Amino acid sequence: MTPSSLLVRGGDVVTPGGVQRSDVRIEDGTITHVGCDLSAAGVSVLDARGMLVAPGFIDVHIHGAAGAMCESGDSEQIETISAALARFGTTGFLATIATLAPDDLRAAVRAVAVTVGHEPGARILGIHLEGPYLSSWRAGAQAGRSMRAPSVEELDALIDLSGGLIRMVTVAPELEGALPFIRAARERGVVVAAGHTNATAAEMELAVQAGVTHVTHLFNAMREWHHREPGIIGVALTSDALSTELICDGHHVSPGAIALALRCKPPLQTVLVSDAVSALGLAGGDYELFGTTCRVEGGAVRRSADGKLAGSCLSLDRAVANLHCWAPELSVADVVHRASWAPARVVGLDDQYGTIEPGKVADVVVLDPTLQVVHTLRAGTVPS
Repeated sequence: MTPSSLLVRGGDVVTPGGVQRSDVRIEDGTITHVGCDLSAAGVSVLDARGMLVAPGFIDVHIHGAAGAMCESGDSEQIETISAALARFGTTGFLATIATLAPDDLRAAVRAVAVTVGHEPGARILGIHLEGPYLSSWRAGAQAGRSMRAPSVEELDALIDLSGGLIRMVTVAPELEGALPFIRAARERGVVVAAGHTNATAAEMELAVQAGVTHVTHLFNAMREWHHREPGIIGVALTSDALSTELICDGHHVSPGAIALALRCKPPLQTVLVSDAVSALGLAGGDYELFGTTCRVEGGAVRRSADGKLAGSCLSLDRAVANLHCWAPELSVADVVHRASWAPARVVGLDDQYGTIEPGKVADVVVLDPTLQVVHTLRAGTVPS
């Protein structure tokens, strides 16, 4: 199969309008036609009968995979992550960088930037700075000692260093200087998310007015909901201006809490993310993550010292399968769109990615009836 011409034949295709039995024609990496009984003359054919043909998954919050981390400052590790993600149906991702000291943060951003255009698997769609402008009270597994006040000057330097790749930054809205920082980031075209925060509802509402549009891993690393102080969770669940991330691994958030979010949010305002670290794709055991020893066991990654969650070993295909099981009221298209169309919308790339329709980049995943990945196509070809 070459990227010049390919026909994906007879699959159950996830389109913006739902699932329909169709062929998908791809020319030079772009979807040109979606319909029945398309001509196969002069093209390679991928038989997808009995399979689900879905838009490639997009992960806007992932730190690592296959023993590699985005925080490493090593472009070879970024390539390793890209190659690993394609095996799980992810065709695009935001390389997510946790809190680091200034020099280490610059090195990590530089390594991602030089890898763009050389990805062997999933394409790098940008960088998500999950820090360092976070609350040390809600640090989770991140390095609280390196967290600092929001700095527009530092953000500008990182934007320049990355060649404009910074697409999202997570901020704790209650920090001094957060509101002007949020406004400045939005002026620069950066999506601002709230996360790792102890913000009250009032502080979160001010952040939304300043330009926050997204919430990083809803329910995790944030002020708990209370009936007299609903905090960031209450605002996230009741404001249609906010999209929210969900980590559907069965450890970070219970299926009941996920059901609550699904009932509260519009369909494309809940986004499946992995928050995966280097343990994704590795066997269980002890690993060094975020500068501390962590144990991978039972589908979770926890710090050995205190048992706190430290990212995940979740893949987006597994997140899709889990949500499909936990929320049977949702159609398979609704579930898939939360891992493709919804994240593309969050970062403003839905004009190119996230759905199967003519004119879009041909990033496609073919799944069997159990939602296991059979083929991943990036721009109409299987990644190397």
